[in-house]
Amino acid sequence: MSAMSRRTLFAHAARFAAGITVFAAAPACAFNPLPALPTRSMPSGEARIAWLRLLPDGRVQLLLPRQEMGQGISIALRQIVAEELDIELDRVEAVLPDTASIAPVKSTVGSDSMKDFTEPVARAAALLREHLQSGSTATELHDKGQPVTLRSLRGGGRHVGQGHPTERIADIVTGASTLYAGDVRLPGILFGLVLPAGVEPRELAAGLRLVDLADGRRGLLSDHPGPLHAVTLDRPTADRTMPEMNIDAAMARGRLEHRLRNDTVSTDTAWTLDRRYAIPFAAHAAMEPRSAVAQWHDGGTRLEVWTGTQDAFFVRETLARQFGLSAEKVLVHSCRIGGGFGARTIVRQELEAALLAQAAGRPVKVQWSRAAEFVDGFHRPPSSHRIRARLDAQGRITDWWHGFCSGHVIFTSAAMPRWMQAVTSFVKDPGVARGALPPYAANRMRVEFSDLRLPVDTGPWRGLGAGPNGFAIESAIDELAQLAGRDPLQFRLANLDPQHGRLRACLEAVRDLSGWNTPVPAGTGRGIACGIYKESSYAAVVAEVRVAEDGNAKVTHLWCAQDSGLVVNPDQLRAQIEGNLLWGLGMVLIEKLPIEGGRVAAYTFADYPIPTMDAMPAIDIALIEPTGAAPSGAGETAMVAVAAITNAIAAATGRRVLTLPYQATSSA
Repeated sequence: MSAMSRRTLFAHAARFAAGITVFAAAPACAFNPLPALPTRSMPSGEARIAWLRLLPDGRVQLLLPRQEMGQGISIALRQIVAEELDIELDRVEAVLPDTASIAPVKSTVGSDSMKDFTEPVARAAALLREHLQSGSTATELHDKGQPVTLRSLRGGGRHVGQGHPTERIADIVTGASTLYAGDVRLPGILFGLVLPAGVEPRELAAGLRLVDLADGRRGLLSDHPGPLHAVTLDRPTADRTMPEMNIDAAMARGRLEHRLRNDTVSTDTAWTLDRRYAIPFAAHAAMEPRSAVAQWHDGGTRLEVWTGTQDAFFVRETLARQFGLSAEKVLVHSCRIGGGFGARTIVRQELEAALLAQAAGRPVKVQWSRAAEFVDGFHRPPSSHRIRARLDAQGRITDWWHGFCSGHVIFTSAAMPRWMQAVTSFVKDPGVARGALPPYAANRMRVEFSDLRLPVDTGPWRGLGAGPNGFAIESAIDELAQLAGRDPLQFRLANLDPQHGRLRACLEAVRDLSGWNTPVPAGTGRGIACGIYKESSYAAVVAEVRVAEDGNAKVTHLWCAQDSGLVVNPDQLRAQIEGNLLWGLGMVLIEKLPIEGGRVAAYTFADYPIPTMDAMPAIDIALIEPTGAAPSGAGETAMVAVAAITNAIAAATGRRVLTLPYQATSSA
């Protein structure tokens, strides 16, 4: 079919007074949600998922199966649809649907959006294209696995492979329209704040009223949003015991709970390397504090909620369970998220807004403050690592033993009732384990860990365990290269598992991109690190760091070669990689969530600073696109920059960084 003009598409659409709806098939596996957990599975191929509609006016409407939180999924999937239909991009409209519009879909987590949904969306658009070509008059199309030609997955097309700006970027910058939950205004709306259990206001400001809630807590309501977070609260002051996060102490208590690899590794022979690494608590620190609006209808028998969430269906199921409603009686509207990073995977502000609206009999908006984000949110757990390794005379890894302990990531107290915490204590937490198996070959490998319950809520944080585990692994690999008298890049290539050819290509590409062997000035070091994210995306990073005489370090340049398969929108992919690199920089140089008496002690960005523009180094990115490779995750793969930066500091100073964030005294 030749390119469709606006007139041609309108002529097709005008034949159908009610338009055409395409019911797409999702990646196969049965949908069986656990009410206490976010949605991890997918609907079956038989589910009616109306993802695509040709409207009578000639527009094509895509009901997004993913939440939009700045990763650019809305523009990328629009490009897929436009490519398949061979139409102008502005004829495709992306809509964040409510929970009544599509069947339940998996949480927007794990950099899985392009991997999971490129092909189903492409198939839906291709079915529509072939339907229009056929002249059929059917108004409902169902993807039942029938053969269809997919143009968009070939790459290098009219739209796929082209850069386009973020969806609705002008509205984001100017605030000209309602995008975020915080923008929602309803007639008669009140503004509310739910007090943590055991917390009372010392005195009520003018215009505030205190209400009792159905779950035993209390809340504040106001006609105006201003004074709520200015109220002085009496918080409990008793210390809570923080378990020792020390791998040696954990190992002294006996064998670690969970094994990922369990080869027999001799303890009778001296180790070439024996190192300990420590990573602290870290916060999500998204620019948009979370908010939600709730409104009850029909005498309190129907609930409507607007929220920025990574899982609208989990919100629906949780609220239905809380208030004794059927899922059909809860309608959740997805709003754009101003940064998720794993923080929007549980139900907090939505429940608070619904409780307050129930008590008030009017719609209520809950807007968390920055202090609430820190104190009442959940955070990346700390972890402690010990890596022991041996090399043979040729510089090959013969033995690898990585033991570590961490707070929970997936089986978190932030989302689970106590009984479920007890049950899952016997199961290895996949979030803690993520990225713990190195991409290197070893004759014998043992990888094991323990996860501990902490008094501070912990949970998913960008990349889950991949960031901390990658830091420990790639730091150890770099030091092994030094002990072997080998170039760090060549040592990695020599020890890389042969099955990881795509990672090898990234290492070779970043070598060329960075001019790896180019001399650097005194006081400057270069470091390298690489890794695989969820067995589907590959990255290698070179960092250049200048270290002053007082020990202060500044990252001056980052080079990254990343393979995320088929590139749909190179501009958005580069933006995701840049953001990931800067997260790595923050993890090394700045970020450490202060804990006092077993409680978070951060209330503003002064207490928990994040990288600002003056910390931004020069960045060069090479996108590697293997022929025939499907799209895969992008937003968390380049977290290996953490170790690249610390390895560069070691190259500049001769001292290894063993504890994050870096300080002149935290190295050895």
